[in-house]
Amino acid sequence: MNKVSIRLSLMAAFLLAAALLFFACASAPTEEITATRTAVTVAQTDDVKSYAPESLKNAEDTLSKAMAAVQEQDNKFALSRDYKAASDLLKQSKDLAAKAESDAQANKAKAKAEAETIIAGLTPLLAGAKKALATAPRGKDTKAELEAMQNDLKTAEEASVAATQAMIQEKFNDALAQAKTAKDKADLIIQQVTAAKEKIKGR
Repeated sequence: MNKVSIRLSLMAAFLLAAALLFFACASAPTEEITATRTAVTVAQTDDVKSYAPESLKNAEDTLSKAMAAVQEQDNKFALSRDYKAASDLLKQSKDLAAKAESDAQANKAKAKAEAETIIAGLTPLLAGAKKALATAPRGKDTKAELEAMQNDLKTAEEASVAATQAMIQEKFNDALAQAKTAKDKADLIIQQVTAAKEKIKGR
């Protein structure tokens, strides 16, 4: 084989490789689109929506950007299409969907642990708030305050029950919110009664 034939063969091989690379870039990444859409759909569970909504939104938004990038290339003349940016976004979206599932598991476990800790201390705390309220200073000027604290105690007790029920139903975010409400109300009652007693002492 002479030098001219070798050069022609090399040039043909180069052109073939370039053409294959070009058409690979010029073809819509249909398999990646399907795989990413599936990953995002799988991540759209109640747990992920409850415990990692922002992470899930990032995955969904990135998928939307990827599809917009695909559409942008689809609208171009065939020889000028390049789906690399769309492919990168699809990969990011798929990774973010997996992260959303992982975040949800971690956040769910954290909410459960925090709720359990607060609920465990509610019984003595509510008893302390009830005892404090029973010893609160009474008089014409304290009637409104006492009524407000009694309402707070009722709210705290109801929230405590709701927190326990939510734990049984494994609604840990709800359990945590109710437990915090019960704790905050009970703490406030104790603080207010203590402040009222100190005020009387200072007279």
